[in-house]
Amino acid sequence: MEPVVKISLISGSIFGAVLGLTIALMLDFMTGGALGGGWYESVRHDIGLMLGTQWAEKQWFVYSGIVVVIAIISIIGALIGAFFGAIVGKVLSLMTR
Repeated sequence: MEPVVKISLISGSIFGAVLGLTIALMLDFMTGGALGGGWYESVRHDIGLMLGTQWAEKQWFVYSGIVVVIAIISIIGALIGAFFGAIVGKVLSLMTR
């Protein structure tokens, strides 16, 4: 793998992960009160539906669910960023030949 492609792949994945994390948190802060709840209420409701209300009352379980959901969003953002970073790196490496 060429150095330009490798650098753009890594920087694209980092940028995508940070962008995914930022968007997920900003959606929670901006629309949390307006639409009836943020990540906490959504995850608590889903846990209550899947596992029962006794698990939905455990605060540590809900917070760990929030961490898992936001981590999945960041991983998807990193994969998309790496894909587009590889495309940009390939184009840049072809232009510098």
